[in-house]
Amino acid sequence: MINKIISLIDKIMDLTGALASAVLIALVGVISYNVIARYAFKASSIGLEELAWHFYSAVFLLGIPYALKTASHVRVDLLFENFSDKKKAVIDLLGCAFFLLPLCLVVIVSGWRFTLDAWGFGERPSEIYPLFQQMLTTGIGEKSQDPGGLLNRWFVKGVIPFSFFLLLLATISHALAQVQKIIQLANPNPPESKA
Repeated sequence: MINKIISLIDKIMDLTGALASAVLIALVGVISYNVIARYAFKASSIGLEELAWHFYSAVFLLGIPYALKTASHVRVDLLFENFSDKKKAVIDLLGCAFFLLPLCLVVIVSGWRFTLDAWGFGERPSEIYPLFQQMLTTGIGEKSQDPGGLLNRWFVKGVIPFSFFLLLLATISHALAQVQKIIQLANPNPPESKA
């Protein structure tokens, strides 16, 4: 059962990594277009500059859960690398339980409020079609202060709680893997089942 949960979460993290990679490619495209337009055609877009900032934020935020899944995050291994496998697993488990899980919950709750505050600015129609029409024309909620800036800031702010929800899932998967490792190291020779 635990292996199925870990496997499911790992598949979600692989999709998250692919999404972060796609957003990174889009970021390179937006920056390249903006630089070429600025220097070759003396034209610049505030909206595209803001879009590049938002894409960069999304790449970073979506990359965090994937980095935890792939163990490619930055660690300070001065002492940790010399510990036994069991001690490493216990430290990782305690770190997940006392630091990473609470951090994820705090950021999810406060990030959700942050997103709702951005959504709540201004009037919105109560029907679906006019809602989408307003989203594409004048925007819903918080907008950029700059002329030509982006609309619908709630959308990019929503990436914050979403990414930390994904980090929460990755943390759960990592913690379960550490529990399995501790159990395996405590009982290296499991009894053979009789067939």
